[in-house]
Amino acid sequence: MDHIPENVFKLMDPKIDFAFKQIFAGNSRESKIVLIALLNAILDRDEDERITDIVYLNPYTDKPFEDAKLSIMDIKVKTSGGELVDIEIQIRNTDNYRKRSLYYWSAMYGEQIVEGESYFELNPCIVINILDFNLIKENEHYHSIFEIRERRLGFQLVGDLEIHYLELNKLTDYADAAGLTTLEEWLIFIKEAANAEKRELIETIKKRNEVIAMAEEILAHASADELARAAYQQRRKWYLDRVSSEKYLIKHGIEQGIQQGIEQGIEQGIEQGIEQGIEQGMQQKALDIAKKMISMGLSDEQITIATDLSEDKIAEFRKEQG
Repeated sequence: MDHIPENVFKLMDPKIDFAFKQIFAGNSRESKIVLIALLNAILDRDEDERITDIVYLNPYTDKPFEDAKLSIMDIKVKTSGGELVDIEIQIRNTDNYRKRSLYYWSAMYGEQIVEGESYFELNPCIVINILDFNLIKENEHYHSIFEIRERRLGFQLVGDLEIHYLELNKLTDYADAAGLTTLEEWLIFIKEAANAEKRELIETIKKRNEVIAMAEEILAHASADELARAAYQQRRKWYLDRVSSEKYLIKHGIEQGIQQGIEQGIEQGIEQGIEQGIEQGMQQKALDIAKKMISMGLSDEQITIATDLSEDKIAEFRKEQG
């Protein structure tokens, strides 16, 4: 692959799924190499279990990008070990994302079986979610892995379910590149490749990891392609519009909720005031009747029956009237 001079143009942001797929699911041999490296960094398998080859199940095509804002931009592959892997990159937290990723796993798992086949034919399925937002509130670690395990003893039911969440915003302490793991290098590249302020860090990582240098080379070529860049901008604009709309709706909803709360509060206050006024008026009327009945010489029992006032209250009035 020919070298692209630096600083000629701005790199696409790999966090936008269109750019992500250009890097990791392109038509070149290099795309397969970088995706295998990324998967091995995420799955962190023993040497004899590492992925050596993949087959793209939804390969990138060169068809026009008119539908770029609507296209499904995940990457599905089958590994050399027979596992099915779905890789998603997301910048928006929407649609109950935890359930969404579980649904993606279940769809991929269930689609393997056709009529006449046995359950022995089912291969393990892995869903990898690279997120530009915080989803897992229960811990602060950037990489969470979920499996099916027995609650008390912790042993696996089957090894067929594996869901990874890689939260880019939780990866913050990387001022010193020397202590980074291979996975952290990949995630920083995805997070910061388009950030000019992090260029020195990216260059350091590229010198340490030649496959990441290859990934940036792919990104640079895609960024220089006018057609691909136009599709990327369309996709990016669509994301920004969606995010802006959601923020507006949230803000508008909060403001509307506050206004409704004020109006309801006033309404409830008026209703309570009326109720309290009626109650106080009835109480005062009962007191006036009790005083008149005392002056007429009626008994406490008769006054209680007529006014619902307690005998203690009536005794208090008798005392006041002397």
